[in-house]
Order: sequence, then structure tokens, then C-alpha cells
Amino acid sequence: MRWRAIALGVAIFPFFLKGELLPIRTYTTADGLAADSVYGIVADSRGFLWFCTTEGLSRFDGYRFVTYGVDEGLPHGLITALIETRSGDHWLGTPRGLSRISSIGGSARFANYRLAPEAAANYIRALLELKSGSILAATRAGFFEFAAPPNFRRRQLPGIDPLFVNDMAEDRDGNLWIGTSTAGIALYGPKGIVQNFNQNNGLPGNWVNMLLFDSKGRLWAALRGGLAMLSRGPAGNWRVEQAYAQGSGLVGTDVTALHEGSDKSLWVGTASGISRLTWDNSKLPAIENLTRDQGLSDQEVLALDEDQAGNIWAGTEGAGVMRIDRVGFTTYREQDGLASDRVFSVFEDRAGELVTVTSGAQNKKTHSVDIFDGSRFHGVSPVGFTEKPSWGWDRLLLQSRTGEWWGATDRGLCRYGSMKAQDLNRRNPQTCYSTDTIFRIFEDSQGGIWASSQSKPGNRLMRWDPRTKQIFTFPEPAVSGGPGGDLVSAFAEDRQGNIWMGLYVGGLYRYDGHQFKYFQKSDGVPGGAILALFADEGGLWIGSNGGLGRLENPSGDKLRVETYDTSRGMASNSIFCITSDLQGRIYAGTGKGVDRLEPKSGHIRHFTTANGLAHGALRSAFRDRNGSLWFATTQGLSRLIPMPDRPAAPPRILITDLRIGGMAYPVSQVGETRISRLELKPSQNQLQVDFVGLDYEPGDTLRYSYQLAEADSGWSPPRSQHAVNYAALSGGTYRFLVKAVTSDGLESAVPAEVDFMVLPPVWRRWWFDSLALALALAGVFAAHRYRVAQAVSLERIRTTIATDLHDDIGASLSQIAILSEVARVNANGQGRPGEPLERVATLARELVDSMSDIVWSIRSEAHGMESLIRRMREFAIDLLSSQGIDFELRTPQLGKNAELSLQARRQVFLIFKECIHNAARHSHCTAVVAELKIADRDAVLTIEDNGRGLSPEEKPPRSAGGNGISNMRRRSQELGGEMQLTSRPGEGCRITIHFPLHRSTFAKANS
Repeated sequence: MRWRAIALGVAIFPFFLKGELLPIRTYTTADGLAADSVYGIVADSRGFLWFCTTEGLSRFDGYRFVTYGVDEGLPHGLITALIETRSGDHWLGTPRGLSRISSIGGSARFANYRLAPEAAANYIRALLELKSGSILAATRAGFFEFAAPPNFRRRQLPGIDPLFVNDMAEDRDGNLWIGTSTAGIALYGPKGIVQNFNQNNGLPGNWVNMLLFDSKGRLWAALRGGLAMLSRGPAGNWRVEQAYAQGSGLVGTDVTALHEGSDKSLWVGTASGISRLTWDNSKLPAIENLTRDQGLSDQEVLALDEDQAGNIWAGTEGAGVMRIDRVGFTTYREQDGLASDRVFSVFEDRAGELVTVTSGAQNKKTHSVDIFDGSRFHGVSPVGFTEKPSWGWDRLLLQSRTGEWWGATDRGLCRYGSMKAQDLNRRNPQTCYSTDTIFRIFEDSQGGIWASSQSKPGNRLMRWDPRTKQIFTFPEPAVSGGPGGDLVSAFAEDRQGNIWMGLYVGGLYRYDGHQFKYFQKSDGVPGGAILALFADEGGLWIGSNGGLGRLENPSGDKLRVETYDTSRGMASNSIFCITSDLQGRIYAGTGKGVDRLEPKSGHIRHFTTANGLAHGALRSAFRDRNGSLWFATTQGLSRLIPMPDRPAAPPRILITDLRIGGMAYPVSQVGETRISRLELKPSQNQLQVDFVGLDYEPGDTLRYSYQLAEADSGWSPPRSQHAVNYAALSGGTYRFLVKAVTSDGLESAVPAEVDFMVLPPVWRRWWFDSLALALALAGVFAAHRYRVAQAVSLERIRTTIATDLHDDIGASLSQIAILSEVARVNANGQGRPGEPLERVATLARELVDSMSDIVWSIRSEAHGMESLIRRMREFAIDLLSSQGIDFELRTPQLGKNAELSLQARRQVFLIFKECIHNAARHSHCTAVVAELKIADRDAVLTIEDNGRGLSPEEKPPRSAGGNGISNMRRRSQELGGEMQLTSRPGEGCRITIHFPLHRSTFAKANS
């Protein structure tokens, strides 16, 4: 067959990676993943990664997993399919129906749908969004198409058994491709099946696991049996153009997953690992294979996808999900030929071979020299160097420009001859200088070999002179302020030829060929031990326990040092080694990984073990002639191939969760950029907002800046936390804004936003304030009216009292005066004065009674009905009993009571008094009965005697004051009531007065 000929004739250039560990990080349930079996991966348009597992759905934002299962609303824990539609919604297939995550918040997390009543119709096997915008679902009971659920309609695809459908795809012409587990691939057109593809016409198997259209319109099929590529032939029909089966170079032929990378390479997941196919200018790909030897956590890969930064994610059968970094470290360890994972130094020899110095695998008191051949390391053991190593690190061994080798040992500085690195094995040194323990060695531009040493007398500094072939030991530097005799822990030479030496106790020496000069922390040198020095075109870089320093003027008398420490974004202040890449970026090995500094901008990125860097303490850093960077650690040797940064894109920021008063607000699980028009009750004045920025760039660490507009004065400093909580917000309108900030200082183009209003308490709302103001004004007005009414009432009482005093007291006093004059005349004229004087006495008594009534009626304290009844009874008894007239007063029942105003009390009593006077003086009665009753709305006063009564033509009697019955009627009318007089000759007289119970007259009160 043609495909077999093609497969056999394909020129494959496999890059078989040996045992080095790639920059791979594995995430499992321990990190928050729903399950370690991952059957699908989807990188959505927002930047989230979604993982379909056997125990639910997991969402990853670059930092955290959020997991959803049945308890969170899914119909089933197994996720069989997941797609993102062009509208931004996410559709999930499960064995119990469909589930949708809406891109618009305000509703439940998941909207679940059943396609049909039977169970088989709800077992989703595959999902596909068609170019028409509708969604096609393949189930065990057939195909369903829908655009607006729950309007599902069955779609007939004759010739295809739905029980065996594994995947679906749509080509550019709208034709439907269906991969099955029994019959290969079916091409289904508008009129039915157009073509079938199986083993008989070129496929390496009939079981299709996945279909993928690449950017060139070619169809790739992952099969049990291999990989196939289909394309259009000259006649327009599709054909199998290439097939990769056993012996084709793939890591395995049970192909389970496919993904086309952003660099147009094809990633192939198999049951035996991952293969990567890349094309240059030819049609024939080069194949790279990744297995457990390169760090895969599981050899069976079930799903593949790529995040926004170009990192590849691989889902496994039982070991979680792996991230293969686009930019990351490859680590070499003992399985790659290193004598030990404890690597102390890394450098190149004059031939360009990479050389490392490691501690002995069996005995840490020995060293090994390991040489890299491009794939593995091979060890050699120079005599005197390996068995008598120095305790220092970095620059334990070097090859000078003359080809000679120099080694730092605990028996001195040993010199070997000129040779290749592999020829050092079993070679004895030509000579060893000094008997001290050598700590650091360094070659200057003149070929001189510098060494710092330790000895019992003290620390020393020496230099081997290539001209004299002699070693010179420097005396203690006689410089002002220099410590002298301290251990030199780092060497470097600047572009002006000055030799710089860092001291273990802190500070720097500069040697210009003639003299030393000492610089310390007060001169700008970073504090702490100086552990690394590195010279480049921009000056001198200083690594210490106080941060990374950049010396801009190495030849100046006063140093200008710019220091980068944790306050400026460094991961740690302890700098152990320094190197640079070809773009001039500085790489500093710190106590927390490798920090990359962009000198022009000052931006810093962090690389850690998550990017493939070996664990352990960093000891040495070096850039080889190809531009690769090597980092020696106590847990292996890591290599980084620097790549130009992708064009900077502002990180996207999304709101992922919102809690109001401790209660969750329905935020879309795909994240939202704006939530608005929230109206919160006064009791909901606590707000917690969770957010995340999406950026998967290696070494980048996002931070977040936010503000609460109308409350904060400005943006907060960038922080690492992903949530903010506002408690006890006062009433008002607010706008919460948050943006993500990269380590390069790039901010989100559009901040995420939450607009909300906290309603003030009832007593602080405008209508309440208006009502309170109105009530206050009404109260003031009522108080004013009451005061005016009281003043008017008082004035009326005064007028009434004045009238009474004038009419009653004044008239009586006038009568007394007249009667007194009559009595005087009668006395002078020898007449009888007794009758006038008797009348005077009577008037005086009546006057006392009137004064008593007036005083009683104007007393200011409140009086109830009992006070009035008592006064009425006392008056009637005093007046009637003296004339032998019986008196009975009937009062309201106990429990009934009322308070009277001053005016009402006085008028009622005067009416009663007038009636009793009339009965005593004119009725000739023997008994008087009075009754006071209080009905619901009226008070009724009745006075009845058994006297002679009045004839129709007889006028009612008048009182002594001249008021009589007319006064009684007037007083009744002032109270708002009326008086009725009933009398017949010989049947006595009955007076009934009705008083309405107004508040101004009678105010009812509880007994």
C-alpha cells in the first residue's frame, strides 16, 4: 500500500533525549485536581484550563484549582466531553446529560439538561459546535442537535452506529467527520456518507480515539495502531497521505491524544509517552520522544492542550496532569553520568567542552571532574584534586588560556599540564604551590592565577605570575579601613583591568595592578558576605547576603551602586552566583531559585523548581559558547536555553467569586470582567471579592493592585493575594476596581470591576430625612399652635373670670355698699337696720362661696371626675340640707373616669350650681336628685327636683346675679352641648345637659 511505502521511506530525525529531566511539573489531587485520571483538557479563550476527570471538572488559573462535582451541581462526576462555544459558554457532557456554564453571571453555576427521557440518550460521548452555531451531541442513543436548549431534536446519520462514536470534527466545507471504535472514520456530507476510511484504505487501525484538523486543513487521526494524516488529493477526494505505525519513530502506536502547538508542531499522546513532530522546509517531520526518563509522571497520556504562554499540558491515566514548560530548565543527574548530584562548579574548557566538578558519590570528601559529550557526562579523576578537594565551591578547577589546568585542593594550588579535559584522568600535578587549603581560584586577563587560601596562621591571597612562573603571596593589604587578612570569597576583572575581590566578612577590594583599595557598606556595597562577582559590559555585578548590586563606575573613587533586593522584587537577598545571557539579561542564583533581571527596565522574573530547576542550593552559574545557561546545585545540574520573550500582552483580570454579607453571589464560573447594579441592604455591608490574573509565562509572578473608588485615595501597592475583603461599609455608591501587574510592570488593559450600592439604614435615607424634617416642622407648628391655643384659652379664662368678678363679685359688693348705706341712714333716722345688715351678711357669704368657686375652677393642676363630683356634692349638701331638702348625687360607675380642662370643669360646676340654687330658692321642693353619666361620646348631667314646677306662662327664675336659665344655656353651648328644661306645674323641674366628649373638653383616660 502507498501509506506503507511512505511510512518506510520517511526520513525521520528523532532527537532521542537520554535521561535528562525536562522542565515538567506534575499536578495531582494533592494540588486540588478533582482526580488523577484526566481524560480531557480545554484551554478556553479567557485563559482558564479545564480538566475533565472521573471525579468532576477542575478549573486552573495558573495558581489554583477550583473543582466541581455532583455536590456543586453537576449531574455526574465523569466528564466525557467539554467544548467552549463562540459565545463563551462552556458545554459539558456526562453520562447523565448535558451541563452548561453560562458566560453571564447571575444564575446557578450549572444549567443541566436531559436530551430525551431514555437513559442512553443522555450518555454523551462527544460534543461539537457546528459552523451554523448549533451544537451536535453524540450519545449512545443517537445524535441530537440544538441551538437553544431545551429544544433538542434528533438528527439522523444513517450508516453510523452511535454506540461506537468516539469523536467528531467539521472541515472547512461543513462536512462532518466521525471517528468510531469499530469502523474507522466516516466522512458525512449533506447527502449522507461520502467516504469511509479504515485499515483497508490506509489507516493503521480501525479504532479512532481523536480527530484533529490542523492549521493547514489536514486531518490527523489518533488510532489504536498509530497516527494518520489525511488530506485532499488532486481530484478533490480525501486520502490517507501519511501513516505512522510500528517502527515509524513514534514513542508508541496506541495514540490517544493530539494537539497542534502554537509553533505548528504536532504533539502526540500515546500509551507509552509523548511524541512531538516538527517540520522544517520538508514534508517529513522530525520526531522527539518523551518518556519517564525525561520526567513524565505517567507514560499513558490521554489528553493534550496548550496554555497562552505556549506550555504544553498533558493529562494522564493515573498520575494527574503535567505541564511541559516552553521555557524551562533541563536537569541532569546521576542517571545522566554525573558522579554525584552534588555539583559545585560548571565551566567550559578551551575546546568548548562542558566540565563540572562534583563531590564523590560514595565519599563526599572526594571530587570528580565530569565532562559532557552532548548527551551524557563522563567522569575523570586528576590525582591530587579528586582525593584532596577544597571545601569551597565554584571555580575549584579551571583551564588557563595556555591550556594548563589548575585545581584547588586542601594541599595547595595544584598545576597540571596542558591537555584535553578527558586526559586529566589519573594525571599527577606538575607542581602544587603552598600547603594551604585553597578556597577560590581565578584567572585574570594577563594569564595570572589568583587564589585565596586558608591556613593556620590566617587567610591569605596569592597570585601565580605567568612570566616568572612563580607564586606571590600578598601581604595584608595596607589600606585605610581595610580589614586585612580576611578570606576572599569571589573574584572578577572589570573592563579596565581592575581585579575585584569580595570578602567573606563583607566589603570589596579593588586591585589596579599597584595597590588595593577597600570599599565597604558605607560606600554603597551591599551588606553581608560577598559570594559572587560578575563583570559585563555594563559594569560589575555584586552578589551578597544583602542583595544584588550593580556597580556602574568600577574605576571611580566613589562607587555608584544600585542594589536590587526583596523590596525591589528579588525572591531572596542571598545571591550565590551570577551570569548573563546573550541578550544582556542578568541571572542571579538565590536562596529561592534563579532571578532574571532586565537591567534597562529593572524588571525581575523568578524561576524555581516549578520551571524544572533542580532542587538544592545553587553553587555556580555559567553561560556556554552556544548561549545556554548552566546552574550547578546540590541536587543536579540544570540547563536553561534562554529564549526571547513573547510580545508583551497585558494580563487579563477576572472576578471569580463574590460574597456579600457572607453569602455567595452567583458569579459565572468562567469569570467576569464586570459585575454591576448590585444593591445591598444595610445588613449586607460586608463584601469579599476573589479575582485572578491569567498569565502562564515562565518565571512571571502576577501581583494585584486594587482600589475602592469613592473610598480609597488611590490604587493599592501591588500585592500577591487573590482576594480582598471590605467590612462595615457605610451607605453609599461604590466601584471596586482591580488589575493584574506582571513582574515586568505591565498592567491589565481593562480592570475588572464591581459596581454596587450599600443602602443606608432607614434613618439615613432621603425620604426618612424628609419625613423627619416634615415631622419636626409639624411638631414645631403643633407646639406653636398649642402654645397659642393655651394662650387663647388662658385669655378666655381670664376674660371669663373678669366677667364673673364684675358680674357676680362686683354686683354683690355694690349691693353690700348700698345696703350698708341704707343701714346707716336707718340708724341715723332711728329706723330698723336689721334687715339690710342681714342682707349684707347673706351677700358676704355668697361672695365667699363665689370666690371659693373661682379659686377652685382656676387651679392649674389636673382634676378628674372625682374632684368635680366631690365639689358638687359638698356644695349641694351645704345649700340644701340647711333648708331641709334631701339630696342624692348619682355618679359614674367605678372604673370610668375622665379628665376635664379648666374651662370644662368650671362651666359644668357653674351649671350645676345654678340648678341647685334655683331648686333651693324657687322650687319649694323637698328632694333633689342629680345624675352624671358618661356615654361613649357624650357626658349627660341631669338635675331633677319634686317642687312646684313651672306653669307654661311662668318665666324661669333668674339668679341673684341676673343670669338665670339663659346663663346655663350659654355655658352649655360653649361646651358644644345643649340644655333641655322640662317642667309641669306640681311635678317639679328637670334639667338635662348633654356635652360631647371632645379632647378639648373631656379626655378619656384608663382607670
